[in-house]
Amino acid sequence: MKKFIPLQIVLVAVITLSFTNVFAQSTTNYAIEISSYAATKNTLPFWLTANKFGVVPNSSNGIVSTSVFKDFDKESNKPFLFSYKASFSSAVATDGQTIINELYAGFKYKNLQLIVGNKYNEVLWEGLSSSNGNILQSTNARAYPGIALKSANYFKLPFAKRWLTVSFSYADYILNDTRFNGTVNLHSKSLYFKSALSKKFSLITGLEHNVQWGGSSEEFGKQPSSFKDYLRVISGSSGGVDALEGDQINALGNTIGGYLLQLNYTGAKTNWNFYLSHPFEDRSGREFMNWSDNLYGVFIDFKKNKAFISHLVTEFTYTKNMSGGSPHGRTPDGIAFVASGRDNYFNNGIYQSGWTYFGNTIGSPYFTTKPVDENGITKGVIIGDNRFMAFNTGFKGYIKNIAYDAMFSYVTYFGWFGKEYSPRPIQFSGIFNVVLPTHKLPFKIAIGTAFDTGTYRPVNFGGYIKLIKTGVF
Repeated sequence: MKKFIPLQIVLVAVITLSFTNVFAQSTTNYAIEISSYAATKNTLPFWLTANKFGVVPNSSNGIVSTSVFKDFDKESNKPFLFSYKASFSSAVATDGQTIINELYAGFKYKNLQLIVGNKYNEVLWEGLSSSNGNILQSTNARAYPGIALKSANYFKLPFAKRWLTVSFSYADYILNDTRFNGTVNLHSKSLYFKSALSKKFSLITGLEHNVQWGGSSEEFGKQPSSFKDYLRVISGSSGGVDALEGDQINALGNTIGGYLLQLNYTGAKTNWNFYLSHPFEDRSGREFMNWSDNLYGVFIDFKKNKAFISHLVTEFTYTKNMSGGSPHGRTPDGIAFVASGRDNYFNNGIYQSGWTYFGNTIGSPYFTTKPVDENGITKGVIIGDNRFMAFNTGFKGYIKNIAYDAMFSYVTYFGWFGKEYSPRPIQFSGIFNVVLPTHKLPFKIAIGTAFDTGTYRPVNFGGYIKLIKTGVF
């Protein structure tokens, strides 16, 4: 969409001006990481590449990452604050390249934040979740550039200060990788309510709405991209007469949405969090016809930072339902109709790169992307492999004075409707990481080992070593 492409220029200008202003006023942090990954196969084990923000190539490699940054000053009483970050990684590997990890400027006024640029999602649940507690928004893909306005914390409502608070986000991004539809716009917004049930219990309910729109392809031509179309996108309305037939029947663009339900318990010795993330891509999902398809999770904080197990996550992900097996089709008169079933998560007939970015799934990494084609395009996730059942457990703590964390997953893939796999491929994967105490050295040393076994991926063992230097200018 030509109107929105100058956003990239705006990003660079705003970030440059912000850095100039803030560097003169604030302390700047830096981090340098040098790492090396290797495995017994040509590819790396699953958990060595999954949820790494798209930084680690899927082959033996060496990576150098550098960053300079300043977070919002949590101790400051000033109403207006700045943050910024510039982070880059360069890999020596089969498909090695230099990439921008994060490049953004953040502005905070009281409880409002404005982020300009590309910034990682906040890592939740101590990084032990298979999908960061959200089946749609994991830490598996790179951050995309854009402008986001959101609440820093929950707002108190004037009519319900004691029992109900709210948070929100509203953002527009650009998906600027090599895609089927070229450069595509991504609109994203969310709304969450937090209810205080008692002194120990609270409940969070929320809605997330994402839409890919605009762009152009040889097969479908230029897609609607006017301001009127943007209003249709943000309201979830169907397309106008210039939209393709499917978008005139359904909402304009490729919708990927989700519901969140989270119950929190704050105790004297432990904190418990129960969460459910439910995906939808059309009306059937919004109305819970795919009610069983969810990411279910439990997180426990034992409130003992130096304990053998300080935090624990257990998750179950299920996507087999997809609102049933009824396919879309046409009447005898040739009129298209939409059935309730075969939601085909993270794929779309028009936006064929689907819910991916730079070849990685944006949502849960259990969704396997299709191989890159001869034009360097990833056309969504593998149909049939997006119907799966997965168990995950992760925990962290200390072994004496050595910090560690571990994660293990077991996945079964079912295949597509009418083409179910027999036998069903299964995958058992795990990873174990430690940070060694290096009091006499000027840097930290992190070591990890991972494995894959089963019938879905090759049996594979691998690991990494990483040197980390942090400091202040």
